[in-house]
Amino acid sequence: MKLLTSVVRRNGRVRASGRVFTLAFVAFVIGLEVIGRYATTDVHDGVAAFALLAVVVAVAMRHRREPLPWVTRLGALAKRVRGAVAWLRYDHGIDLRGTPPFPRRIPPVVFLVALALCAWAGTAAGLWAAFPEGWRAASYYFSYTLYLMFLLALWGTLLVITFVGVWVPVTEINKSLKNAVGDSDRRGLELGAVVLYAVAVSVLAWTVPPASVLILCAGVVLIAWVAYLPRGTDGPALLWRSSVEKPVYAVPLRRVLTLVMGMIALAGLTVLVTACGGRLWAEPRATDTMPLTGMVGTVAAWLVPGLLLVVVVKVHRAHRDDPARRTPPTLHVSGADPVAVRAAARVARRWGWEVRRAPAARDTWHVAIEIVQQEQSDATEFDPRWPLKVGVADLEAGAVKGRLDRRDEIKTRRQLFRGLQKLFKKGAAFKGPAGGGFWLAPHWWFVEGMGREDADAAGEDAPPLVGPAYSRALTPRARQHAHAVLRATQVDMIFIEDGVTYRNLERALRVLTELYDVHGGMRRAEELHFRGVPKVKVMIHEYEPGNPFRSDLYPEPKFDDLSRVRVMHIFRDRGGEEELIEPPFDFSSSPAPVAVLS
Repeated sequence: MKLLTSVVRRNGRVRASGRVFTLAFVAFVIGLEVIGRYATTDVHDGVAAFALLAVVVAVAMRHRREPLPWVTRLGALAKRVRGAVAWLRYDHGIDLRGTPPFPRRIPPVVFLVALALCAWAGTAAGLWAAFPEGWRAASYYFSYTLYLMFLLALWGTLLVITFVGVWVPVTEINKSLKNAVGDSDRRGLELGAVVLYAVAVSVLAWTVPPASVLILCAGVVLIAWVAYLPRGTDGPALLWRSSVEKPVYAVPLRRVLTLVMGMIALAGLTVLVTACGGRLWAEPRATDTMPLTGMVGTVAAWLVPGLLLVVVVKVHRAHRDDPARRTPPTLHVSGADPVAVRAAARVARRWGWEVRRAPAARDTWHVAIEIVQQEQSDATEFDPRWPLKVGVADLEAGAVKGRLDRRDEIKTRRQLFRGLQKLFKKGAAFKGPAGGGFWLAPHWWFVEGMGREDADAAGEDAPPLVGPAYSRALTPRARQHAHAVLRATQVDMIFIEDGVTYRNLERALRVLTELYDVHGGMRRAEELHFRGVPKVKVMIHEYEPGNPFRSDLYPEPKFDDLSRVRVMHIFRDRGGEEELIEPPFDFSSSPAPVAVLS
């Protein structure tokens, strides 16, 4: 009986304590509403906002220790709202096959977000027009607490823009200095570049109104829309669906990038209009009621051009290093007769080749020829010495062009295998203790380097990159050749299990190049082509919705269920899966009838 009484008393004290805490919170909100009517600038609002944030943290801590009924009901309401907008979530994957094509459609949430941002920007512009000294005056007619919550969200967004606007250019500066200076001590140069960038942004934010930045954001939105309009069907695409029962749609990756860039520019324009709409065309006034918001917004605005410059540089590099492009080979021409050398250079340029004439230096990847008299030509020799001795007539006839093309292909392929060997050796140092493998895809422009997948990293969304980037380990023409071979043989990605040496990997890749050479890029790779490759088991699987990779003997690489990719797996040969073939019957020892003579 005493135990029951103590429990009742304790629960009663808990309920009483919860009511007192709730009443104290309500009193704080009411006092905040009253005091807010006497605040004059957003400096005062900042103090009140941080006090509100501290009280919210105290409520969360108290609710975690002793649940509060009204907080529980608010949490249930938030769950119901989240469930009501569950249709905004999409399953997504990547399509590297392209055939048969999925229907093309943009997720409806993109249009909703764009309309919401436009409506927000229009509302913010209207508030600045109605209250030129600061739209905080609108809080007098509504809830001051809700105004503080919105102000905290706006300041947080501006701080994120400021952090990203500083971190991204500084990172690019460090990369550029590392490529230019090397591994030597470059801390002084890095510090000087960062200080110079910070001073330039500060001077612009202090002296120049941010209207030009908003015009720049509007121009980026327009350019992104124009770049989005052309309909392209080739190349990778992003797959999405709203639920398992719904159909799968595709959006070309080129359109995805333009949409993302346009939405980011539109969001930046909206936030900057909200923060510094009163000082877009003029310097700050002494009567401004939102000087702190305007100052942070102006600094964030002038960090946007640096971000856009980095994006433009990256897009230019991606286009320049895109393995799907084809850059012409280079022919190095030498000879004793300058007139004949110039004539040979003109013929090679008509072929579409780039030409370097002696005495210019000859690089290892250049195809070299020497112009000689016609009777000294080796154009028809089976195994000539290089530089190949040819005459101008041989070049004009065009018969020697096939030999030069093949020579260029051999040199490019050697560069590819040499770069892959360096990449594989450096990436081998990142092997995990629990097993796994590497993802190899040097023929896609959006894949920066070799990826790692560990067997115990089930929670990771994407494998980390290991080793140097493809752009540093492989020459552009080597990646272009990899694109030609892998696309012709219909291999989208290569998974290499730990334990597979580079020598065995090279044997498997040599099969792909031989298949490409023999069939002229008109036949795709199948598992039967790799029978006989020692110490490895090559399995080719086409990932697509509803067709995951399953194997009891070999590890199962993780992949999105919605993706459609044809992957070549290179495993260590475990044996036991080869098809048994019965040997032919030997008739030599079979008994034969013998004639009996009487």
